[in-house]
Amino acid sequence: MKWRLPIGSLVRTSLQVMVWQGIRLVCLAAWIVVAARGLGAQDYGIFSGIAGTASALAGLVGLGSGMLMYQYSASDASRFSPYWKQTWMLCAFTSLPLALLLFPAVLGSASISLTGISLIAASEILAFPYVTNAAFAFAAHERMGWAAALPAASALLRLIAIVAFSVLPIAHSLDHYLFLHLLASLGGAAFALLAVKRLLAPRPQRWQMQPGDLRHGAGHAASWTSTTAVTTFDKSLVLRAGGDTTAGLYAACYRIAAVAAMPLDAMVMSAMPRLFRANQDPERHRRLVLAMTAAAAAYTGIVAALLWWGAALLPHVLGPDFAAAVPDLRWMGLFVLGYSLRQIGCNVLVGRGFKLRKTLIEAMGLLAMALLSAWLIPRYGLTGAIWMVICAEIGMASAAWVTLWLSAGKAAPRVTAPR
Repeated sequence: MKWRLPIGSLVRTSLQVMVWQGIRLVCLAAWIVVAARGLGAQDYGIFSGIAGTASALAGLVGLGSGMLMYQYSASDASRFSPYWKQTWMLCAFTSLPLALLLFPAVLGSASISLTGISLIAASEILAFPYVTNAAFAFAAHERMGWAAALPAASALLRLIAIVAFSVLPIAHSLDHYLFLHLLASLGGAAFALLAVKRLLAPRPQRWQMQPGDLRHGAGHAASWTSTTAVTTFDKSLVLRAGGDTTAGLYAACYRIAAVAAMPLDAMVMSAMPRLFRANQDPERHRRLVLAMTAAAAAYTGIVAALLWWGAALLPHVLGPDFAAAVPDLRWMGLFVLGYSLRQIGCNVLVGRGFKLRKTLIEAMGLLAMALLSAWLIPRYGLTGAIWMVICAEIGMASAAWVTLWLSAGKAAPRVTAPR
């Protein structure tokens, strides 16, 4: 039987996404440098910890309606307008209660004013979810360039905010920066909503939630929240268990590896609409997953070699304070391997309709991170933190692929949009 891997169009789309993700990551990297110098270690640590908690809560905004819109619209474009209306309405209704939950979640854990917590809640929970859901809307139409451009635009605005904070003749307090951060977040949300209105032109709709939407959307919300928490909660764990210095060194290693994994993120993001559709064609689905896995394995080998031999350059790039991270950065190739396989495996589970299984896998990964951080970091410092995230990622990847193997041939639960 003759067949070819469906890699051509996937590569082209991935390159578009990679360009915008590259811009976003450059902005994020520049933000980290400017923020560390402008805020100082203590305020930077406080912001990172509380913003991580806020980001996890933000995953629940809209109750998964954005991912539900993504899934339905990717299969049937006529479903976009009513589900876009549902998405932004649910975001408006759920964001404020979730923002209020941030206060009891973080009060007493850090020295920050109520004003500061309010500004972080407004930025991360009230504003930024509109950027995420607008990106889902473009992705559902396979306009992946725009789907990646919207978060990049928000990152650029936040970079402008921290640069303005550093150069303006104002008091360099955390609250003053958070006000500028909020303005940048609101600007990013407004740009994202305007882009959807002008480019995707959703038709005016009367909002009417269909039976089953809330239940299926809640599954997507849990899935999205677990995915977000897996990539943000580790920083909080390291900060709590190892202190500011260890957290700073860990964050440097993690972000370098995240930059290295950027093309793999682009590939997975580009493939999601195809995964939803290919689920109806087992042979096409198998070829797509095989192509993604082969590409990830080959790329990870290159990244691992570059990290191993290039780690010695770290103190020359970031400064002598980061010299202690060189031995641990060399092992982050294993993180990239586990991360990429976890991303592919979990997204294939979502594409096949097994959201709950994917969410449970990531929830177990979070629990493993928490236990490993309490055991390894007090004993081994940065090395313990690095192996915490490596073991957690490889464990989640293994669980995802074993789950796929055990579910082979089983009928995935069908979720269809009612007409």
